[in-house]
Amino acid sequence: MVRRPIAVFLACLYALGGACAAPASAASRETGGLTGTGLRGSPASRPDACLARHAVPQRRHGVGALTHALEPREPGPDEVARMSADLARRLGTTPPGDTSRPGETAQPGDTPRPGSVANGRRSAPGAVERITVPVWVHIIRDHALGLPDAAVSRQIAVLNTAYSGGYGGADTGVRFELKGITHTDNRDWFRDPLGYEEPMKKKLRVGGPETLNLYIAQLSRLVLGYSTYPYWYDDEPVLDGVVIDWRSVPGGPLRDFARGFTAVHEIGHWLGLLHTFENGCKAPGDSVDDTPAEAYPTNGCPPKKDTCPAAGGDPIHNFMDYAQDRCMREFTAGQGVRVHQMWDAYRRPAPQGADAGLQKAAAGLQGAAVNGADGTDGADGADGADGPVPSLAAQGHEEPVGGIQGEAESPGGTGR
Repeated sequence: MVRRPIAVFLACLYALGGACAAPASAASRETGGLTGTGLRGSPASRPDACLARHAVPQRRHGVGALTHALEPREPGPDEVARMSADLARRLGTTPPGDTSRPGETAQPGDTPRPGSVANGRRSAPGAVERITVPVWVHIIRDHALGLPDAAVSRQIAVLNTAYSGGYGGADTGVRFELKGITHTDNRDWFRDPLGYEEPMKKKLRVGGPETLNLYIAQLSRLVLGYSTYPYWYDDEPVLDGVVIDWRSVPGGPLRDFARGFTAVHEIGHWLGLLHTFENGCKAPGDSVDDTPAEAYPTNGCPPKKDTCPAAGGDPIHNFMDYAQDRCMREFTAGQGVRVHQMWDAYRRPAPQGADAGLQKAAAGLQGAAVNGADGTDGADGADGADGPVPSLAAQGHEEPVGGIQGEAESPGGTGR
């Protein structure tokens, strides 16, 4: 997710080497839209489309908010409307936009919309159906630079704590089970995973719609991660997955984003959650009833923020906002319901035995030497991640001289 709202109207990756890779726009999500090499050759990839690091902040929403860089593959309003309408059709519910936001009164006989607890799968108070997500982690390296294996189990543990309500908020019922790790030494993929997204994912991706493929490389000064959405899987299954910057994992060198919450946020998108500030103060917002409307993303970690006239302050502590990691701690019950609805509609695995070919492919990939280093299994994620987070350096990872040390601070005015 793009963190630290900053002056941009084009999503631009300012790569460490000075190159600029083009993000996917909403138009690229259309049938026949730009992907892969076509996207890299688009006008947005030209140097004049790049954002200067010290651009003057712009204002929006009429409330003095800084604009923010669009996440690569972030859907536009029309695409979000199509996604919501398709989910409503599959669930047989009223499309978002015909229902109320928090603070508005629902009329008698209204059909609960997607994301409302009344339309969920809870049979009793506190009862949550368990979803176990199989996870394959693909570590991309540039020789010695990249994520050490020891950090993977910590990231899985943070995911399980966050989605179980261990930091606060609701238990979504989602748990993550690490199935394996692959290793690839490829400078181009490491430095520009968006620009080389198609060949990278064609080579490495494992499993079906229910399998989370988490690619860990190095992104730009403006972007810490990005994700695909469940609605897109049928059209582009090979691109399905989440990409995060290796420096954002628990104990990473990014000061304000070193608790592993970049992955928590991006996987929220992979599970079907929208930003809490989606559509600003206008209905249907993020299509979840119990996340108050929010006009624009949160910057830093303010004590409070209230940008919409509807009841409730902004959800600044929600994992689907843009606050710093120290400010994030929760999902809501409604977000948990939406995740379950998305899972049922788009990601629930096929009946047992129907995916034998995929399981065979996964086993083959796990034992393959992707870059001359065998794929290895990691420890399954634990449910707890309390206590101080060890740094990557403490795990025996050596930082290259003159390399990442100069990047250890959070980029000024930027984020995921």
